[in-house]
Amino acid sequence: MEIIFRFVTLRDNIIIAGILISLIFGINSLPCDKIPEGVRKQKNINDIDRYIIVIHGNPKTYTPNQKYNVSLQVNPTVTVQKAFKRFILNLESEKDSTATNQYHPTGQFEFEYGSAVLAKFSERCPNTVIENSKLPKSKIQLYWVAPPENSGCVYIKATVVESRDNWFSEDGQLTKKLCEDNTDEDFKPPIVTSCCSCDEAKYEVAFEGRWTRNTHPRGYPSDVWATKFSDIIGTSHQVDHSFWSEATIASDGLKIFAETGVTDRLESELKEMGENIRTIIKARGLGYPNITQSSFAVFRVDNKNHLVSLVTKIIPSPDWIVGVSNFELCKEDCTWEESYTYNLYPIDVGTNDGLEYSSSVPLYKQKEIAPITPNNPNDPRSPFYSEDGEPMNPIAKLHFTRQRIYEKPCFSVIDEESNSSTDHSVLPTDEANCEVEEWSDWSSCSSSCGTGVRIKERKLKYPKNEAVCPDVELIRTEECIEERNCESGKSPKMKI
Repeated sequence: MEIIFRFVTLRDNIIIAGILISLIFGINSLPCDKIPEGVRKQKNINDIDRYIIVIHGNPKTYTPNQKYNVSLQVNPTVTVQKAFKRFILNLESEKDSTATNQYHPTGQFEFEYGSAVLAKFSERCPNTVIENSKLPKSKIQLYWVAPPENSGCVYIKATVVESRDNWFSEDGQLTKKLCEDNTDEDFKPPIVTSCCSCDEAKYEVAFEGRWTRNTHPRGYPSDVWATKFSDIIGTSHQVDHSFWSEATIASDGLKIFAETGVTDRLESELKEMGENIRTIIKARGLGYPNITQSSFAVFRVDNKNHLVSLVTKIIPSPDWIVGVSNFELCKEDCTWEESYTYNLYPIDVGTNDGLEYSSSVPLYKQKEIAPITPNNPNDPRSPFYSEDGEPMNPIAKLHFTRQRIYEKPCFSVIDEESNSSTDHSVLPTDEANCEVEEWSDWSSCSSSCGTGVRIKERKLKYPKNEAVCPDVELIRTEECIEERNCESGKSPKMKI
């Protein structure tokens, strides 16, 4: 009898273990019932824009392992705004719809510090966050860490419950689809030696941080609060007048900036460039916990000053920067780029020989400015070193967006010596007359909730002289914080 008893116990244990294994490995492939408990009617399909999912920066694609700020919130554009009490926010792989009983990575949600007050992970559904309180809410905020490479497309879907009789699920902007970013953004547009556009253009440049422990884990600084990008500085300028470029020796101003992050000397050097530049570009730096967000600046270009160069310092680092040199916005067909995204990688300015983020080895003779790559320096102490030479993740991105075109007349003058016609887009000018009108009022903030940028402008009293008055500041930008459409009455620690 004792032998039979042991046999039955072993058999039962095997069955129980099989059930547990099935539950553990099969849970991600089981469909999740997203009909909220207690609702009495079908979901509302008539007012689907009342609630929206917002991904900071409005990305159309995701970078593997990158962290994104995701919000489920009341649509700030609707006339009647109501709070919601319950919600379901979940991740699904596009591959799940074509292959059943197989797990496909979707990344994962993460909460901000103290965010468990209003939300928690679902015990019933995988990759799902639900409410932890029935308090009225207008916004739920959390992080999504994107899946690894070759994971395909991911859906972020939401269900919102106002009451038992009124709820919304996955329609309209309650579903976001992001696919892995496979575009090649490592190439700059070719330089146009002579820009043939008669018109001028105004651009917004967004500097987006991509430097995280997930994307660049090797030697990442232990003090995340000291991890940042310095203030950004640059210019729109003429051909052959960038203030920095690879394979050259850094100026005194760039040396000080690369080692300390202080912009004063470099800005003075830019102002001394005088008629060779159009706009000095300045934007705020980025620091933890907002190091993966974006900083903005506005600038203008014309057919004389159609290139852009800018930099920011990696902090901490010996003398490392990221930025662009001689970035072309004028196209060969005489038009201006509508938008362009460009990956940024670390640059060694050549004034310090330190190999790690917090190391410093002064140089008595400067080296040429050079890119840092997986095998340059070829030293395992470098945080960007790869023994296999694997491609490096970008440390930041630049997004150029054309905001406005200023139409300018083209005309032709006769060159008496050659008796030939030459096209010009700038009218004859009186170089001494650079009088300006009063500044306009500040524009509204570019963000309706959080950090954005606002601008004000002024004009020359004699607009045709603009091309010969490069030192006159015509656009001024500053950072702004707008809270008119943010959730009110809540402590910052209540945000998730």
